[in-house]
Amino acid sequence: MMPFASPLAPEQRPSVGNEAAPESHPVLPSERFPLDRLPRVLRPRDLTVLCLFAVLLINNVQTVGAAGGGSLLYWALGFLCFLIPSALVCAQLYRLFPGEGAVYLWANRAFGNFWDTFLGFFCNWWPGAIGLTVEAEAAVASIQGLNSNWLSLPWEQGVAAILVLLVAQLLCALGQGQLQRILNVVFAAYALMFGLVGLAGLGWLLSGQSLRGDFSAQSWQLGLSSLPVLAVVTVALLGMAVPLNMGGEVVDQRRSGRYLLWGTLIIIAGYLFATFGVLAVLSPAELKETVFVSILFSHVFGNDLGHIVSSCYYIIMFIYFVCATAAYNAMFGRLLFVAGLDRRLPRALARLNSNGVPFNAMLLQTLINVAFIFVICFVAPVAPNQELALTVFLVVINGASVIWDIAMISLFLCGILLCSRYSRQLRQRWVVPPPLFYLATVLGIALTGVAIGCTFFAGSPVPAVLNNEDWGFWVLLFVLASLTVGAIYSFLVPEAEDLATLLPADSQAPLSPIGASSAAQKVPSVAAAPSSLAGAGWPGEGRPLQRDALRQTEPAVWPRPGSVPGPGRWEP
Repeated sequence: MMPFASPLAPEQRPSVGNEAAPESHPVLPSERFPLDRLPRVLRPRDLTVLCLFAVLLINNVQTVGAAGGGSLLYWALGFLCFLIPSALVCAQLYRLFPGEGAVYLWANRAFGNFWDTFLGFFCNWWPGAIGLTVEAEAAVASIQGLNSNWLSLPWEQGVAAILVLLVAQLLCALGQGQLQRILNVVFAAYALMFGLVGLAGLGWLLSGQSLRGDFSAQSWQLGLSSLPVLAVVTVALLGMAVPLNMGGEVVDQRRSGRYLLWGTLIIIAGYLFATFGVLAVLSPAELKETVFVSILFSHVFGNDLGHIVSSCYYIIMFIYFVCATAAYNAMFGRLLFVAGLDRRLPRALARLNSNGVPFNAMLLQTLINVAFIFVICFVAPVAPNQELALTVFLVVINGASVIWDIAMISLFLCGILLCSRYSRQLRQRWVVPPPLFYLATVLGIALTGVAIGCTFFAGSPVPAVLNNEDWGFWVLLFVLASLTVGAIYSFLVPEAEDLATLLPADSQAPLSPIGASSAAQKVPSVAAAPSSLAGAGWPGEGRPLQRDALRQTEPAVWPRPGSVPGPGRWEP
């Protein structure tokens, strides 16, 4: 099987061994993972759907729309200062270094050891892993939208959310091609409902009705009081880079970046159209209701037909959020898969099932979220304060969003550092002119910083339980605790130079898309492999490796799906 050819011309590739090339980097084991072990089934359309699963959420319309007519302006600022910069940085970096777990690779190339694991892996993976609970709870809320008396008790909601996670895990056991076909069909139905919200507003105006939302001049004014809304918009637009976690599974690496263009355009159109729809039909008080969509359809279609349309809407929403849970699990599970290949997590996480997907990695994420749901739905409600469960959920989710914001800042910095480092190799390969690219990264960093600050200082969403000071304290405590765990883990894992010694010096194994961009780099001999990298468990466990490595006569062979990737044993 031929190695992947970089989209850059040979003389422009960043990692060729010429004198003008920047300093080389050690090749990670994940960069040498053969392409034929991961089914290459994803096309630009599929990546676009995955991107929209990550970013386009109807609940964000309600949250941002509460700002009135000015919410359209806030959306526009978010698109200009965050969404488009995110897409530009991802497109440019993917031209340099495509592959599985792309954000992890970019951090390795930009920052080197420790920071690649801390920023590239942990800060990107941890918020996404916890995010499965958000999708599962949204599925439960969709059931409640059908009947408010259903799942009214915390333990009932917990059981339902756990069942959603388990069904999503079963979907993840399918091959990515099979799962993707399901996701494409479900998203088409979701997009129909999303568009129907906007069409309802348009039909409302065409029928001669007046605008019911808050379009006063005050709602359009920008000031310091506008920053919390901008922060909400920024968090709502996180996730453009998530599909690139599966960058090694695309059919055509050269065309896969198109999803960033189409995804951006659909996100902009979808959010603006749906926000216009709810502002046209609903009053500010009605927009605050949990079942705001049911109220909207009742106004536009009447009570009887509106009830039928609302029921169809919530059924589709339930199916959508179950599939969204599976999509999140699949995309973020690829980061665990790559870390397992690099011996930075147990190699069992890099095990592929018979369908060629890292089932163990996704199962671990499911179990983490089952434990989280158990705490918020079974343990926290035991306390006398019945609002404790919601408070714990909000603290964790907002803290996770701060960590994801930190990961986004690191992504923008990756864009600045790598594109500056490889500027000569990028001649005539820029997605936009360099000054515009660097301006976009600065705007992205600035707005992400606003989102972080507002999470702590904009005020508590549950003032009856936590005042503003306590809210900031508990969110900060969760963030610092998470970052401390991530920093300790990143300090303990093997460095890239040590991992490179696991690779045979003259291996003829097919290169992954990542490794192809670094094909000419010098790989150290396996004879220098430290004993701390041996064994199938955590780094630092297992048998000594040096003695057996010295006697190695053949390159290690990558296993087929169903077995654990990586050099398992060297025989004399």
